[in-house]
Amino acid sequence: MELTRRDVMKGAAAGGLLLGFPGLTVQYGAVAAPASRPLADAVADACARLAGQGWRTLLRTVTRGILDIGAPDLAAELAKPVPELDRSVPGFGDFAPTLPARGIEPGNPARSLLYHAFASAAVLTDGRGRTLGGFPTLAEIEAVENYVYGVRPPTLDRLRETAGENPLGVVVFALDYRDATGSVHGRHADLCFSRTGITRMGTIGPRYDARSRQFTSLEPKQPFVFRTVPQRFAPYLAMQVTGADPRLFGPRDVVTGDDERSFWVPLHKLFPGRECLEGLDLTLSLDSRLVNEKLKRMHLFLREQGYPTEWTGKDLDAFPFTIRGDRIASLLPPQQAQGTGVLAPQPHPFAGRAKFKGEWLSFNVSADLVQDPGILYFSSAQLIPGAVETEPTYMEGAAPDNDRRSPEYVNIRHRLHDDGRLEDLNLNPDMDTIIRTGGYRAQHWIDFAGDGFVSVECPQLGSEIDTFKPAFCSVAPPDFFPHVNQHDLAAWWRTSVPEQTRAALWAVPPRALSEFRFAGDITLPKGFDIYDDTLTAVVGPPAPGDPVARPLPDDARGRYTGLPDAAAGVTDPGWEVSQGLVYNEPGAPLQRYMQAYSLGTPFLEDAKLCAALGSYWPSVAPDATRTFTPLKDAPGFPYPWPTIVPMTDTEIGMQEVRGLGRLPWDGIRGPEVRTVDGRPVAAYQDIDRADYITTQDRLTAHLTARVDLAETKARVLAMSAVYWSLGIHDPDFTARFGDRAVIEILKAKSAWAVLSFTVAEAGDEELARAQQAAGGRLSGPRRYRFRVYRPGTERRDPADIQKVLVEITQDVTAYTDGRTVLLRRDGGPWTRDTSIPAPTRTS
Repeated sequence: MELTRRDVMKGAAAGGLLLGFPGLTVQYGAVAAPASRPLADAVADACARLAGQGWRTLLRTVTRGILDIGAPDLAAELAKPVPELDRSVPGFGDFAPTLPARGIEPGNPARSLLYHAFASAAVLTDGRGRTLGGFPTLAEIEAVENYVYGVRPPTLDRLRETAGENPLGVVVFALDYRDATGSVHGRHADLCFSRTGITRMGTIGPRYDARSRQFTSLEPKQPFVFRTVPQRFAPYLAMQVTGADPRLFGPRDVVTGDDERSFWVPLHKLFPGRECLEGLDLTLSLDSRLVNEKLKRMHLFLREQGYPTEWTGKDLDAFPFTIRGDRIASLLPPQQAQGTGVLAPQPHPFAGRAKFKGEWLSFNVSADLVQDPGILYFSSAQLIPGAVETEPTYMEGAAPDNDRRSPEYVNIRHRLHDDGRLEDLNLNPDMDTIIRTGGYRAQHWIDFAGDGFVSVECPQLGSEIDTFKPAFCSVAPPDFFPHVNQHDLAAWWRTSVPEQTRAALWAVPPRALSEFRFAGDITLPKGFDIYDDTLTAVVGPPAPGDPVARPLPDDARGRYTGLPDAAAGVTDPGWEVSQGLVYNEPGAPLQRYMQAYSLGTPFLEDAKLCAALGSYWPSVAPDATRTFTPLKDAPGFPYPWPTIVPMTDTEIGMQEVRGLGRLPWDGIRGPEVRTVDGRPVAAYQDIDRADYITTQDRLTAHLTARVDLAETKARVLAMSAVYWSLGIHDPDFTARFGDRAVIEILKAKSAWAVLSFTVAEAGDEELARAQQAAGGRLSGPRRYRFRVYRPGTERRDPADIQKVLVEITQDVTAYTDGRTVLLRRDGGPWTRDTSIPAPTRTS
């Protein structure tokens, strides 16, 4: 099924463009960029389409009448200097400050007014208060982008002069235009680049939302639908410099040793035709290759470890042991409405029953395998256990130096009988005995995650440039918090969280992938070198001067990005990527590379396990500690994980959403309070019988996607304040336990379970009574109500094998705005605590 002109125009008029339809399959392999018409013509067409929809008024307003995109000679108009700007026009406050400006500044998108207006998600009105009637397509943004670089094309020799003694290469980057707070230098809006790009899996095809200038993962009226989220890649002539280079290019997250590492920095975008480089007529061909080797790696690992498996040899290179190419993702055809270099995952269910040669694919759950210490983790097989723990160690137990040669977690809870019948062991009263005895066949499940590369060929430059570098790409699970950026969260934690509570605020630090120095997947057939370890860095164009650190506005609503600073950096085993290790020589540091074959099979195994273990990946995955019993008996003893970023009762299905019913993010409802034998208990879903494969059609980001960075920060501080008011004062633990303080603080927090968490709405009568009784008011803009308790004995629900009952001992209600806590224990008097440590600076 192809997009028709009618489809294109209909989508553009609606402010969005649908790029994926049920049944649409794009061709796999190299995609040649189309022979281009004059760049100025494509820009003129875009301006003509948009001029009457408020864009002509907008550009005239912001330039105080100087720039008119309706002028007969558009090229001359775009080249005119603009001596002053009205920066009060929404969306232009962070446009590059250098004046005079121009509609098109040759070679510099960030200083080109037309490009900024088209590409900035903050440009929404005509400068006079009226919403724009339409928005540029991705192809129109790319047309202006190419014109910026091609209006005065440089020679190859001139670019060599710019690079100086630094090597010059053809490098593929993932790219994203951002406001000042997201740019590398922090001065103004600008393009950001990385040699790693993240795409997201989905159940239906992609949709480009022209208004927000991004692909969107959700359909508001279909809460259980996830759209695939593509990422745009583009080739650039780039120079290789060290982190000590005086030209400011980044990286955005500087780590130890960066001054000696080499980074590729973009100089000039490459596109086909005679207008890109003076004297050359370029042809470009982009190619992508994706692979998923989870099942192959699993069986190789089992055999290597001495466990019986009948799957070996050439079978392991066939589907579904190895999944390749356009089954996972491919470059979309360069149609007018899409632009070029868009890598889009194919839509699939999040988990599917695997078949091989027409038969259901299963494997033997060896009795020896399931009897190994630490091999079972919430009834999943943990094939790569870390060190066996005897007490909670949290991040210290993450075993970051494990060489993850196989999927860490494999689902073994669906037994395939000889007659072909599939049994869900979660519903079998004897599940624990069956799993721990082994000797049965478990159904294999697959997903269509994967990793790979986007590469480029350019014959005209092949004889001139020695180095061609592909970009690494990941087809990753969905992002349940698209408006929360991991880099921004980590920066806030390091700079603004009260010093007294900072060290133990997280069980696992929220580091972004851009903070790590990884090579690309060296097992792929093209282009990645273990010594080339800066692929995850986020860089900008080279520029003089020092960066300006701009605090993120507290009311800012983050924008999704597919670059690594929005991805999770913890690879235990990971969310977007996991890690492989190379041991080059004794005594040398371990060298790490990104890969996807050691992520859970299917990925839902990782999602359940680490969501239940607190905020492992707080910018992409929920903190699901509230959904399951406080004491999670995973590694052989009750391992307590504290709630850190609490989810609301509505987000975990304890309360209904008007008109939609209950929408727990993972399809599993949170706890309910019951009375058993005259005593209150909390009834939880048994985590050992919670299987996201069986709830995959109920997964939803309908509510979590509304959570932005400001809300995340407020929830974290509110939870921290309640812990403080319960008597968990971090400095006291530091004085008592020294180096073990963080672990002891986390254990103390875990002794309390969050039974209810809601937003305290205006008119909350209980809050009014609490404020009157405690003699003080909450003053913050975000106020929350908590119900927390100390868990007592735990036992199975005799009436439901999928439920466990936890005794409620101490029962506490608290209200907080993050600075003050009103607290009531076991129905006693309300007290007010104003001793909560204050943030070190305004966030």
